Amino acid sequence: MQSRTRINTARFVQLFCCFLALSSSCLFAQKLPEIDLYGGYSHIRFNSPSFGFSNYSSLNGYSASITAPHLYEQLGLTFNASGDYSSKLTVYNFLLGPQFTFERGRIRLFGNALFGKGEAKVQIKTATRNEIASQGFAAAVGGGVDINITRRIAVRAIDIDYVHTKTFGSTQNTMRISAGVVYQFGRR
Repeated sequence: MQSRTRINTARFVQLFCCFLALSSSCLFAQKLPEIDLYGGYSHIRFNSPSFGFSNYSSLNGYSASITAPHLYEQLGLTFNASGDYSSKLTVYNFLLGPQFTFERGRIRLFGNALFGKGEAKVQIKTATRNEIASQGFAAAVGGGVDINITRRIAVRAIDIDYVHTKTFGSTQNTMRISAGVVYQFGRR
């Protein structure tokens, strides 16, 4: 179990480094690059019957992202990590992809298409272990609304994503809803 955690941490670090490398062209500009850090609550209604549960599972957890919203005009890049939990099921997603941003006054609308890795863990007590896990492809398409409170702080009023994962040899199609706080570095 500890080696799997090291692998997940190593992949997270690799994806984060790729994100920084892709957005490094901003570092040579004459001004500080615009970077958004987001953290908030997440809820997924997970398609758990696809691998043996009798009903859909409601999972609660976190969603966090780092975004460079204006790498080229309104097109940016975002990295999102989320973890959602219930008593018998845990779901993690690590996703990276383009984000389109439209701003009008204090309101920022965004849409994104993210791709990466998902992991589902099911708590099953057996003689040899307490859980089984499966990793596979994950993708999310969605968008949301940020409302600027100050020059540096915004509230992510809503972020809705359609999340597609392939774990345990089957496909799960779910909706993720999240909300939270955005801290904006280098904001104009």
